[in-house]
Amino acid sequence: MPTDKIFPTFAPFEVNLGKPPKMPAPASTEMSPEDRLLNRDLSWLAFNERVLSEAADPTVPPLERLRFACIVSSNLDEFFMVRVAEIARIGRRQPNFAFPDGMRAAQLLGQIREHALQQKARQATVLADILDALRREGIHIHADFETDRSLDLEIQERLPKMNLCLRRARDPMPSLWSERIHVFVRFPGEYAVITIEDREARLIELPASGNARHFALAERWLSARAPEIFPNREVIEAFPFKIIREADLRYRPEDEETLEEQIVSAVAQRKRAKTIRLEVDAPSYSEGSLFLSTLLGLDSASLYRFDLPLDLRALARAYVEKGLEALRYPPIQPQIPPPFRKTRSVFDTVKKSDILLHHPYDSFDIVVKFLEAAAADPNVKSISHTMYRTSRESPVMAALQEAARKGKKVKAYVEIKARFDELNNVRWAEELRKSGVKVFRPLGRFKVHSKLTQVVRTEDGEDVSYLHLGTGNYHPVTARQYTDLGLLTCDKTLGEEVTSYFSAIERGRTPSGFTELLVAPGDLHARCLKLIHEETQIQRQGGRGHIIAKMNSLVDPHLINALYEASAAGVTVELLVRGICCVVPGIKGLSENIRVVSVVDRFLEHSRIYYFRANGLDKLYVSSADWMSRNFFTRYEIAFPVKDASLKRYVRDVILGTGLADNVKAWALKPDGTYIRSVPADGAKEIRSQFQFEALAKVDYRDTALANR
Repeated sequence: MPTDKIFPTFAPFEVNLGKPPKMPAPASTEMSPEDRLLNRDLSWLAFNERVLSEAADPTVPPLERLRFACIVSSNLDEFFMVRVAEIARIGRRQPNFAFPDGMRAAQLLGQIREHALQQKARQATVLADILDALRREGIHIHADFETDRSLDLEIQERLPKMNLCLRRARDPMPSLWSERIHVFVRFPGEYAVITIEDREARLIELPASGNARHFALAERWLSARAPEIFPNREVIEAFPFKIIREADLRYRPEDEETLEEQIVSAVAQRKRAKTIRLEVDAPSYSEGSLFLSTLLGLDSASLYRFDLPLDLRALARAYVEKGLEALRYPPIQPQIPPPFRKTRSVFDTVKKSDILLHHPYDSFDIVVKFLEAAAADPNVKSISHTMYRTSRESPVMAALQEAARKGKKVKAYVEIKARFDELNNVRWAEELRKSGVKVFRPLGRFKVHSKLTQVVRTEDGEDVSYLHLGTGNYHPVTARQYTDLGLLTCDKTLGEEVTSYFSAIERGRTPSGFTELLVAPGDLHARCLKLIHEETQIQRQGGRGHIIAKMNSLVDPHLINALYEASAAGVTVELLVRGICCVVPGIKGLSENIRVVSVVDRFLEHSRIYYFRANGLDKLYVSSADWMSRNFFTRYEIAFPVKDASLKRYVRDVILGTGLADNVKAWALKPDGTYIRSVPADGAKEIRSQFQFEALAKVDYRDTALANR
């Protein structure tokens, strides 16, 4: 199947893979206040571009490249559903409103469209190369049926379930689900819409021929065969399309309806939410695509056209096919840390010393066994737990249910407002209630995003608090796909403060009065600012200030300005920011001491860590919170200290140090907002941080790993 007939030829996307050129840093005096911040949405698009670079990398196994290309599509759809929809709303209501970087909504939407078009064009080129690579390995994904009829019979016998709607040209468009794939067929004075009900089923698996496997895209075949499907009508044109609707739910915490009832109703309303994007799969813009756009009430800026299969997520089915192990990364084997390999109970192990878990390199089964042990142990009195996202069949939820059935006092906060997981979480809240778990009342406009579990156990007549505090969701699937940290501890002070934190959630109050935990919506923002200012003062007084922070997103302008002040004073600021970063590094007199690195590799970087040298005291916190306004002011979050000296050194020197030293899968942010891939210096050893973490988990535990390093 010649790919040049399916995909247009685009100029290659240039990514400088060498060292950045030496150039004088611009001076801060030349910058307006708006120039001191990069735009958060364009920064997010730059992150998706880095993901696409993994799909373009020929050294990545072919099916992994396909997976990254699918992630790019999924990311971009969610970006439009949430962020573009929000920007458009702001533009309609406040056309003169300026974002922190100075842009207005209309300007920003124009730039987003330009960047998205460039990204989709590059994606088309990358996908063509991936399909060629898969074809050489015997995997054929057929998408061109204009002249090839050899597969018609096999495809027709395996077509997925579809709906057909036939209407006159003057009739309104039927209500369509967002993200599903449809085929638009235009006739004189009429049109038809064919909807493929199951998004995944559009990739049809065909009979194998020898060692070769064959798949076909149903919507491409339906478009090519429209004249045969409608033999009594004149088909003017036919093409696949999909629509994207805004996804934010509208609910009113003060209503008589419960928040759960409102959420269920709002999810059902998503089918009729405002359409914000139309994407068509066609060789060129046509009268039909413009007509369809008009039917949907969209302007031309919301119409995107590419000769590229829509919604690549369906292609990910090929990723899980058996017998193709050589085309994927070797499966990770999560390790059991040595302290848990002994026969003593999990409580005895944690009581002996704090345990740091680094997922997916360390097994998430340890967390599950901690909860299962709590459910089975007759000395355990109570369990408290927060849940943001989890799987449909969750061993964590099963352990909580079992504990309640055994008469233990079990409390849980289930966040029913977690976007796209609302219905699953509403179901879990109800299942937990049925099992006897006390499920806390939802907190209205606040989300509980913290990830923590408290087990209270009676030992020698006293209550001892065992904690699991983490950065990741209690989700057994994503625990093998995301990098996260978790701490198991029975520290008395932390236990008392976690008890107070759960009490605040239960009462619907703002958490307060903490000395060791940093908590939102309370003092997390103020105390992060204070820690940054303390490093600045240390530097000004002749000391050596050093800040390292790792997170998914860095947006909050107050913290960014504090980092600028620290940098101007001479503090070394090193930032590992996976996605959105609004910091402008490398500006003389402002941010010349700030370095920003983004690691994009096999696993999604998800842990959050804040380190402050503090005159040698080494204050280090692990957190559920990014440095964004929403995390500080509209979410319940915690940052917890790592106290054990060896674990603290491990996080600082190994996790943060190796991430910053990565010269294979890391990207460095430049002052103009672009990223350049890091490469080893001449003669230097390659450092791929995720591979090193996987190797470390196999050889030893945290304190000895420092010596080995």
